[in-house]
Amino acid sequence: MLKNILSLIAIAATVVSATTDIGSLVKVARADAASEVVMADANLSGHGITASFKFLPAADDTGLQIIISASGLNQTTKYPFHIHTNVVPSDGNCTGTGGHLDPFGIKAAAGANYKCDSTKPQSTCELGDLAGYLGNMTASANGDYAANYPDSILTFTGGNAILGHSIVIHGPDNARLACANITGYVLSGSAGNSKDQEEEEDNSTHSGASSVSIAGALAVLAAAIAL
Repeated sequence: MLKNILSLIAIAATVVSATTDIGSLVKVARADAASEVVMADANLSGHGITASFKFLPAADDTGLQIIISASGLNQTTKYPFHIHTNVVPSDGNCTGTGGHLDPFGIKAAAGANYKCDSTKPQSTCELGDLAGYLGNMTASANGDYAANYPDSILTFTGGNAILGHSIVIHGPDNARLACANITGYVLSGSAGNSKDQEEEEDNSTHSGASSVSIAGALAVLAAAIAL
């Protein structure tokens, strides 16, 4: 556990330092909007559940570190969660997010025999089948869930990119209980004048660069210490 905490501290320190030195963080919606994504997140709510997913570069530069926290869960329920192909529609209806992200057709090839093997996720799991290779959410006595996972498969850009997609938390009957888009952040110095940059950047994102990154870093540390 200490090794994990030290790794997360190093990641958090890097994000804080970079943002403090260079300038503000800017939201980007798509994986091809910029190549220098430094973090991503998704904040979900629905059916009494609130959850936060944060994605940071892994300490060894392979894949991403996923930091998850959730509340409002039923202690006796297992909650699958996945990355879905489509973004959440404007009406917030989670059914509009489509199926699980599977750019390499793993499930299509397996058909009825599909079974995600957590020991071989790259060859047996849909890219978005997070619960398949990380396990379902299960609540503590007070209805909370917190975890951090190293994920060697997911990336911010390229064929395994998570940006431009969404996260959905399901109930045991596969009902879609909560969903949100995955939003990436780049340092403003590397974003340039990209036309894919989100147009609705509020002033707090531009002027509160250090506070945004520091808040994210503190959330990472808190999640690590809590485990």
